[in-house]
Amino acid sequence: MLARMKTGAVIGAVLVGGTSAALAQEADGPPPILFTNVDVFDGFGPDLIEDANVLVEGNVITQVSTDPIEVEGAFEVDGTGKTMTPGFIDMHQHVMLNMPEGTGSFIARWDEAASGAFAQHHLNQNMLMKGITTIRDIAGDPLDVAKAIDMGLLPGPRIYSSGGAIGQTGGHSDWAARNYPARLLEENQDVGQATQMTWVVDGVDDVTRAARFNFRRGAAFLKVMGGGGVASEFDPLEILGLAEDEAARANEIAKDNGTYVAVHAYFDESYDRHLRLGTRSFEHGFLISEDMVKRMVARYNESQDIVWSFQCYMSVNSFGSYETMPDFFTHEQKLKGVAAGEGVRRMSKWMNEYGMFIVGGSDMFSPGLVEKIKEDIVCPTSVGYTPAQALKHYTGNAGIVLKWSGPKDPYPTYNLGQIAPDSYADILIWDGNPLEDINLILDESKLQLVMKDGRAYKNTMVDTDSIMYRPAVREPGIYP
Repeated sequence: MLARMKTGAVIGAVLVGGTSAALAQEADGPPPILFTNVDVFDGFGPDLIEDANVLVEGNVITQVSTDPIEVEGAFEVDGTGKTMTPGFIDMHQHVMLNMPEGTGSFIARWDEAASGAFAQHHLNQNMLMKGITTIRDIAGDPLDVAKAIDMGLLPGPRIYSSGGAIGQTGGHSDWAARNYPARLLEENQDVGQATQMTWVVDGVDDVTRAARFNFRRGAAFLKVMGGGGVASEFDPLEILGLAEDEAARANEIAKDNGTYVAVHAYFDESYDRHLRLGTRSFEHGFLISEDMVKRMVARYNESQDIVWSFQCYMSVNSFGSYETMPDFFTHEQKLKGVAAGEGVRRMSKWMNEYGMFIVGGSDMFSPGLVEKIKEDIVCPTSVGYTPAQALKHYTGNAGIVLKWSGPKDPYPTYNLGQIAPDSYADILIWDGNPLEDINLILDESKLQLVMKDGRAYKNTMVDTDSIMYRPAVREPGIYP
């Protein structure tokens, strides 16, 4: 239950995200917020820190202690019987591609204005309000949306973006229709490239221009296509993507900018190429061998500079059978998805058994999937991971990888994905213990507080007639 503070209007501003007029009542800004007697999952440890006290000052966590914290003028939040976790971080999102029929409809049926409208709806209602306070957008260009969120003009999670994904003609980033005029493709005039959602490149010079343009736009890292994909039309899963010199140039430019490359791929040959070239974030990989898993784990243990990004729900559930594949996929795309789904259970088991460093990313976009992103957080427990491991993928581990962006980090001041001092105050409070029953995170009534950057966007820890009550409002009739 929320407790004492002097000025009701200021309480509303602090814990409800109230008006600037309310904040103006306190010349020195909002008071500190002290959470007391709360059980804390810090983003890493397998056990809760019981009966802890957590102090938030401004937008940062400044103290976490099992001893009492005394701060004059702090607003106290009684966390007895509640569990605090960091805000969730989705490390594989495509927020600009949420049209009803997937990437193909972005080219053929919807324009960039609709893309932005869909993005903003889902960023707020199906991400932030459900506890996802940061995303890594890993193909697309939501950078102006991110700017508006950072300015306080739109609600939404923090966004780390790769800018447009970089792949070869006929590869996973080539979204134009089969009969699209070659001249327009070469001049980057298809809709995907004209809006910087994707880049179709051929040769080192093309890679150079695309990578540098992404960084000019504000990208935090680069995404390249190292093999075929399910959601694209022309590329079998087995093909290699960017040629070796092209992939090397992407890594060179990323390194020159103090950041890293993430690669989309499924097979050993692609993973081997990118492991040798210095790529750091390995997406998918559901058809790699046990030997390749061992090589990746050995590399991580030696240098701690690579990560595997697990898209569990899509690979295990959506790709689990032909019938469960998204309806907007073609017959050929569904066959590719089923092939990927056949390998994921054994491959993810090896990653767990050998101790790979892992983050979680939903890769869930378009209506019918994006509403269920938190199913991806729960999913690893169906293939042998513990609840603590699953939560760690989406919190502490993810926060470490985000900081690999170095000077390109758009949020460099504090840490992310942790309940610890010098971490952004991205805080969730649950009525229950997700380490005992991770499925409770799927029940939105159990999520009682969503705080991002020290500001509460959802608060149901009080009675409904309180000025501090704030539900996660949803527009009626939209994507039930």
